[in-house]
Amino acid sequence: MDTVIKEDLSGIKEDAGFKFFFKNFHLLFFKPSLFFKDLDLLNVPLLVHASLWLIGISNAVDRIDQKLMKSDLGTATNSNQIMLDAISGGWLVFFLIIAGIGAFGAFFVWLIGGWFYNLRLSWSGAGEFDKVNGRLIYVFSSLIAVIPHIAILLVSVFLYQDYIATFKADEYWSSIIIIFPFWAVFVSYKGILANFTVVKWKALIWFVVLPIVFYSLAFGVVVWAYSNLA
Repeated sequence: MDTVIKEDLSGIKEDAGFKFFFKNFHLLFFKPSLFFKDLDLLNVPLLVHASLWLIGISNAVDRIDQKLMKSDLGTATNSNQIMLDAISGGWLVFFLIIAGIGAFGAFFVWLIGGWFYNLRLSWSGAGEFDKVNGRLIYVFSSLIAVIPHIAILLVSVFLYQDYIATFKADEYWSSIIIIFPFWAVFVSYKGILANFTVVKWKALIWFVVLPIVFYSLAFGVVVWAYSNLA
């Protein structure tokens, strides 16, 4: 470990909870091994719950995007249309909806998403390990994709009259968020290596190769659908 890393780590050890998180947030993006070095500093209920809620909100927006896409493709169901009619009421209604869905979905992010993350850790040869630690890496590495997603959403409030107008806008700058799920894959993998003894090639498959394939296919399907729509 070089001198710079040692100095950074000594600074981290003096902080805890929210203070640690906000002071060292940049490390999550640029030095994830260091950020995840001491998971006890992240195991703060309010911090974890807030992070889960943000992930739930981001997932809720993704679900609404799917409904809007189905509407564009002419495959929307009655339930889809009810949701679209609701969010057409403006930004306040939209944010109330995603905040509520996000709070509900946060439970499943921790329960199901965390369970599957730990399952992949087991398949990677981690052996016996603290399941909470696996979930913590899963939650905080997910913020790499979630925070830019929400940031762009907040910027859109000042540019468009509602979320439907945002979704249908002819602009490409927001497409930058595509890179962050792939970045989150790297961050997650570095967090695992910093905390668990795994078989490296197995961890690469489960936490790097397959997630990248999944995201690539998902984005490819969206591009293909809209190419055919055009």
